[in-house]
Amino acid sequence: MNLSARTINLALCLFTFTLLAALGCASAGGQTGAGSKLSPGPPVIIPEYQGREPRKCASMTKPPSVSEATVMVQCTMDALSPFGLGLVQDVKIEMGASRPFVYSSDAGLSGIDLKAQVYPLRGSYTGYLCQHISNMAPAGQSCTTSEVSEAVGWCWKTSFGDYKCKLQGAPGGSLKMGKGAAPTTY
Repeated sequence: MNLSARTINLALCLFTFTLLAALGCASAGGQTGAGSKLSPGPPVIIPEYQGREPRKCASMTKPPSVSEATVMVQCTMDALSPFGLGLVQDVKIEMGASRPFVYSSDAGLSGIDLKAQVYPLRGSYTGYLCQHISNMAPAGQSCTTSEVSEAVGWCWKTSFGDYKCKLQGAPGGSLKMGKGAAPTTY
C-alpha cells in the first residue's frame, strides 16, 4: 500500500511538472526575440469569438527591425470593432531601404511625420474577420479568411515619435477567401 502511494505521488509530481513546463513554454505566446519585448505575454482569448484579442505593442521609438515590424503589423492592423474581430496572422515581410515621405503613397498613413523616413514593406499575410459564435456563425466557421499572397506596406514614424507598420494587398496579387476559426495564437 505504501509503495502504491509513492508511485501515485511520483506520477502526480511528474504530471504536474509536465503540465507546468508546457504552460511555461506557452506563456511566451510563441514569440521569440524582439516580439516578446515588444508585445509581452500570451494571447488572451475572447470567449464570444473563441479567438485571441487584438495584439498590443509597447511604443517603439526607433526604426524597427524586420522581426519587430512583423509584430508591429499585427499591433497596427488587429482591431475589435462593431463589425467584428479583425486579426492578421502568418505575416511574412521584407523591408526595403528607408526613403523620404512621398505624398502619393504615404499621405494616408495615420499621424505620419512628414519629415521622417518611411520603410517600404512587401510580403504576405492572412486576414480574419470574425463574428460572435452563434447559430449563424458556428465555432470553427465564424471567420471569413483572406489569404493575401502579395502585399505592400510601410513602417513610418508618427508625429508623436513612435513607429507603426501595416500591409495591404498589392495589385496583381492573389486573394484566397475562405471560412475558419478565429486564431488563438500570434
